[in-house]
Amino acid sequence: MLMGTCHAPFLTVPMTSNSEQIKPPFRSSAAQVFLLIGAMTAIFLAGSERQGATGIFLSLAGASMIFLAPNRVVPWRYWILCSGIFFTAALSLLPQGWFFTPDWRLELQNFQGLPPLPLISMAPRETVYWLMLLLSAVLVGLFSLGHPVRSEAKMHIALLGTLSCAAYAGVAIYAKKTGWEYPFFEKGGWSPPDFGFFPNRNHTAALLVIGSILALGIVRTAWSNARPLLFLLSGVALSTCVYALLFYSISRGGVLFLSVGVVLWAAALGRNHLTIPLLVSALAIGAAMIWIFLASEGLARDRVLEMVGIQTPKKTLVNGVLKSTAPANTAFSDMRSKIFEDTVRIIRDYPLTGTGLGTYAYVYPFYARASLGEAAAIHPESDWFMIAAESGIPCLICILALLVFLIRDMLGFSRSESWPLRWGIIAAALIAGIHGLVDVPIHRIEIGWFVLMLAGLAFGNPTQTVSATSAGKSWLVQRLVLGIGGAAILTLGILLIGSQWFGLPPFPPYRPFVAVQQMRQLADADKHVAATNLARSEIPFSPMARGLYRELGFREIKNGGDPVVADAVFAAERALNPGSAQIPLDQGRLWLRDDPMRTAILWGEALRKHMAIEKAGGYANTAKFYEEILGQAAGYPGLVQALGRYAKTSPETWLVWTARAPKGQIEAVAKDTEFLKTLDFEGQRRFLLSWWNGGNRDALEAFLAGSPEWEKVAWPIRVNQMIERKDFKGAVEGVQHRYGINLSLPDVDLKSDEVPSGLAERVAFFAARGNMVSARRIISESLQANDAEGFRLQCILAIKNSDWPAVWKAMEAHLRETKRSNLP
Repeated sequence: MLMGTCHAPFLTVPMTSNSEQIKPPFRSSAAQVFLLIGAMTAIFLAGSERQGATGIFLSLAGASMIFLAPNRVVPWRYWILCSGIFFTAALSLLPQGWFFTPDWRLELQNFQGLPPLPLISMAPRETVYWLMLLLSAVLVGLFSLGHPVRSEAKMHIALLGTLSCAAYAGVAIYAKKTGWEYPFFEKGGWSPPDFGFFPNRNHTAALLVIGSILALGIVRTAWSNARPLLFLLSGVALSTCVYALLFYSISRGGVLFLSVGVVLWAAALGRNHLTIPLLVSALAIGAAMIWIFLASEGLARDRVLEMVGIQTPKKTLVNGVLKSTAPANTAFSDMRSKIFEDTVRIIRDYPLTGTGLGTYAYVYPFYARASLGEAAAIHPESDWFMIAAESGIPCLICILALLVFLIRDMLGFSRSESWPLRWGIIAAALIAGIHGLVDVPIHRIEIGWFVLMLAGLAFGNPTQTVSATSAGKSWLVQRLVLGIGGAAILTLGILLIGSQWFGLPPFPPYRPFVAVQQMRQLADADKHVAATNLARSEIPFSPMARGLYRELGFREIKNGGDPVVADAVFAAERALNPGSAQIPLDQGRLWLRDDPMRTAILWGEALRKHMAIEKAGGYANTAKFYEEILGQAAGYPGLVQALGRYAKTSPETWLVWTARAPKGQIEAVAKDTEFLKTLDFEGQRRFLLSWWNGGNRDALEAFLAGSPEWEKVAWPIRVNQMIERKDFKGAVEGVQHRYGINLSLPDVDLKSDEVPSGLAERVAFFAARGNMVSARRIISESLQANDAEGFRLQCILAIKNSDWPAVWKAMEAHLRETKRSNLP
């Protein structure tokens, strides 16, 4: 029998005679469909049931790997690169002592409340969990590559994928328009999305972009092959996904990467497939969509125009403050670039091993400098930065090498008739990676499973393959590995489903939260010792779970425990997020009734951290925060006095202190000439008003008498002094002169009987004729709407009667309605 060599990109095995060549068996299509069903089920559950969603995908994948043998041998170079990905990601389980140790880790060793952290990964149990999922993804990907399908099957499977994306978009549109609540949507999220069911709007946008690009290849192939039904279905899916992206999603990234994905798909079609009619029709449709998008009204359109600098950001009123609807007009927000900068510092400290899968959110607070803020980043706003930070640069290199090999081996088929379809699936998977440059769509593991499934479907060998019996030992070895791996993956999937819905213990990323809930349940049942013991047993396994430390410290305080232990675990919680001001604030509240002096120390620390965040450009109103904690301390005189030592933190906090300080404190502050020099005009005014309202007024008068340079800013005090002396006329004249308020009626034509239209003119018309009843009625009607002009006119009529107390009352109302009641 003649022997030859098959030069297909993924296969180098002996070629048998034509009688032994077979088409991909039905089981390969079944395997791909099972993977797709598992991935899409996970996506539709992604709002909340995360363990169960992952468990369903792994269960279907594991069962397929056991019972559906691959129909070809996957090249060993892919196995080697996949092994490299896994083992380089696992390097973070090596001892920290073998590598450079950053200073912040050395400092953590000084906190007695923290358990030992001997490994590079500070959360090794969570890292092991994510490594299991990584190994599962690697094996499922290799299994999928071992199940290539014919173009016809590939098109139907891809169609099912894009229709699923369109179904997600349709359900999201329905929920948006009707207010219907999706049952698997996590309603308790801190920042619920405006559209879609993932916690982050960009994840929904990424899914819809993938579905749109996936549909392109099907539309092109169905049109070329005269398949009207497939063309219609894929066209509907494409239209639905694009419509949802442009007119319901507010993600700029969705619009941007949809455009990038279309260009990517069209650019690699080649002359054989990119015909003139296709190009002209695509440009016409694209231009029409762009015109409709730009002519429409929506947040996505506005944010895109703001991003490119065509439109200035709109502002909306939020809690009385005008706030922009979008960040600066950059391709990515300033905060994103700052997080990138801080992430580079993480990679610099852990270039070979990374910090460990699942640990970015734990490590980030120690590196937050440029992006310092109260909210700690849970990811670096980039899939690729996250891989480098958690898994190390060698792992990133292995992933890129695998991607290069896969694409290179596919380019040889660019002249084949099925290339538009195949490249459409490849482009759909690639656009997720490109989107991952400035976001984390693939690290949203539910989307990651879908991208993995598409990659296996796209990169499978499109040519006929040899039978399994002719593949030799290679196929048997791979079948054995995938079968054993499938059994392990199936077991893991079943356990995850059990953890989600059938009461089995939760897996590490979710266990600390459940442990805190169990502690509270035990405490409610008066099982306080069991509650504290649970925390003490869990902390060594979840050393970075800050909630466990807080709950343990709280139980020690409230249940007669050891305050030394409470201090130690509270210090550990603060050490794990050194930039947070909220943590010491919350801890201070827990100590408030039992030991207010400990509260003072913790709140002082929170105040200093607020200032650091504010200095770094983050949102933190230090003066307002200081005012709030002084208000909470009002019932504890010793605490108020202790908090006074932090008054000099800034001029603003000192002004807050003077407004709330105990008797005698303001007079002491007035003797600090250095502090007084730091005050601007507004600060000086606030200081004097605080003194007038809460201090010794004789001392204030003596201060002003000896400080003539303060007389200009002291005029509100002078007005208040006049009111106190019941010199209402002097107060009115002072305010009138200060603000240039006109206290006279306009001139009217006494010869005309026609009533003017203006409010002041009408009042003057009737007043000039002595009809004060009508004049007062007109003013009364305007006052019902709190019209500032009405109060001014009321002042004028009261002046005519020399009723100065009434004049001042109307003047106060006028000042209030014109936002000048604080007499600046």
